[in-house]
Amino acid sequence: MKLLVAVGTLALASVTQAYAQTVPTVTFGTYQKPFAADSLWNSYPVNPAFDTWEIPATTWNPAIQAGAYSSGIFEAKASDPKMLIYPVAGKTGVVDTDTEMSAPTYTIPHWPANTLPATGEDGHADIIDASLNRIYSFSNLKKNTEGKWTATRVSWTPLNGTGWGDPAHYYQGARAAGPAPTGGMIRIAEAGDTKPLFEHALSMSLDFTGLLAGPDRYTYPATAADTPIPNKPNTGRIPEGARVMLPPNFDLSKITDARLLKVARTLMKYGAYVVDRNYNTPFAIYVEIGAPWGASPPDQLNLVRKSLRRVLGQTGHIDGNGKPRVPETHVNLLSLRGAWLLIDGVGAQGVYDTFSQSVVWGTTTTRPMTQINYSNWGLGRVANKYPSAPKRYKLSVESTGGTTMSMTMQVGTVKTTTAQLGNGQSETVVWPDKATAFFTAKKPVGGPASLKARLVELSAGE
Repeated sequence: MKLLVAVGTLALASVTQAYAQTVPTVTFGTYQKPFAADSLWNSYPVNPAFDTWEIPATTWNPAIQAGAYSSGIFEAKASDPKMLIYPVAGKTGVVDTDTEMSAPTYTIPHWPANTLPATGEDGHADIIDASLNRIYSFSNLKKNTEGKWTATRVSWTPLNGTGWGDPAHYYQGARAAGPAPTGGMIRIAEAGDTKPLFEHALSMSLDFTGLLAGPDRYTYPATAADTPIPNKPNTGRIPEGARVMLPPNFDLSKITDARLLKVARTLMKYGAYVVDRNYNTPFAIYVEIGAPWGASPPDQLNLVRKSLRRVLGQTGHIDGNGKPRVPETHVNLLSLRGAWLLIDGVGAQGVYDTFSQSVVWGTTTTRPMTQINYSNWGLGRVANKYPSAPKRYKLSVESTGGTTMSMTMQVGTVKTTTAQLGNGQSETVVWPDKATAFFTAKKPVGGPASLKARLVELSAGE
């Protein structure tokens, strides 16, 4: 595959010199500046290498706008009342995308009075609750004829986190690629400011003619993608999760529209992540509903389209504090979601709690409790992230109340089981070929307790 490679530090210098910025004096992980400083949303690539493939034209023009398929972003206060979210008509429950379970209602602890979903069929809305360090995202949110709020799905992500899913907590927002619509959004407060560019990557959707098909239809940092549509399969070359940018030789002098010029400068430095699929729009960049934004000239939008390129690699990133970004290591592959079966003991068994990513118990007074999770829901929800042979993995446990857990790897009738691990304990395993796994948790008699576990791949020297 032929590549267009940026001209190293000279290309980066030409962009940063022409549009010099001081390091933003902001606090990350807040309503106005979500996610950590080293989130990929808040970082820009160094020496990006580009594909040569051009995003195809469609019968509609590219778009940079708020509207029916964007989202509003609403700030919750600790004093706001809670709200129960009910299933949409015809559904029996509201799906929690982390637990992968549905329930008759989903409770939002603090509900801003001005919350209003987008009018499109996706019905997106994000609520940022700094007091809980969460962003809640909704799919198909609307108010029914009884005055109740309804939704098909609710997701959440840490406000001070990466802004993307991981193999354990893989679906953290309403966008198909896994993030919340807040990620990459052109916000109301920045849409009309005087800065030459937006100080974060943007978010973008592509038509099926631009998106890649097959098992590679999403790539890091995405953890999911749109479900393929049989009569309109993806025919392009860009997976969801990919970053696209304008190369450093893009001629900004041809962009005379002030709004588009600011976007183009951002696309040259930060780029945009592909987070969703749209219908018949070559690319759509998302603007927060309510922002002062108008349409850009179609000819200039198409000039941008013709020049946008997928980033195939880079030598590193610079984070929001102006420091080299350290890539993630020892990423957790394991979630304890799924159905737990009580096999010994009396009383309420431990259940998976999404917000602590752990199993939690109340007080047990009669005899110790043992329960097993056979579901295998907690591994492999992200492509290529299921443990594989003969790699080595470290299972570690963090627990309270004396709780312990073991992992059993099974191939046919052959089982290999770790020790029953307690708080701070770990064990290294070699993963058997084609193995599935189940987990056994034990709680002694006593007060409330909790247990979480991590499974990480070890490098050759560990």
